Amino acid sequence: MRIRQLLSDEKCRYRELADDERWDLAGLGPREAAAVRATRRREVSRARERGELLDSADRLVTLGVRRELQARGWDHSWPDYPEEARGPGRWPGSPDGGFPEKLSLRLPADLVHQVRAACWHTSADALAALLDWRDRHPRGVSRHHRAPAGHECALETYRLLAARVTTTGEIWRAGVQRGIDACQALRRSRPHRFPAAP
Repeated sequence: MRIRQLLSDEKCRYRELADDERWDLAGLGPREAAAVRATRRREVSRARERGELLDSADRLVTLGVRRELQARGWDHSWPDYPEEARGPGRWPGSPDGGFPEKLSLRLPADLVHQVRAACWHTSADALAALLDWRDRHPRGVSRHHRAPAGHECALETYRLLAARVTTTGEIWRAGVQRGIDACQALRRSRPHRFPAAP
């Protein structure tokens, strides 16, 4: 997986930053050493906040998801989403099947809420229409999106409506890719050593 190699490289960058000669404690008293360690922690934290150090999958994907929301014009507050959007399972129109790789993440709660709300509200009309479609077609769609005989037009309507639904999974996957792209761009643009603190 590309993320593993990128994170390994970023952890090397973290060690490079943490081991910089600016943080040498030799000859310092306890107070001075504590002040240097605190400055080092602040500098590492700032590098992470600026997206200049992506040394965990959580940071990489958080940055990527924020960039995905920004690219879609969704990086603003949204009204809350209804209770039915909180339940387990897929939304109407979600693709069948899983994905070959799993990635466990701890993302900021506000970001998760923003993604879910944005997906719900931008897809609300299509979601409502899909629910109505399901009421009219109780036999539904097969796992392989094949229509029962004589219902091919209904399946095409389903596909058109489903294409208007943006699932949270789409945003998470796009965020992973944008995070990977950002990390690769960082690698190409960085000098060998971490830049000096401002």
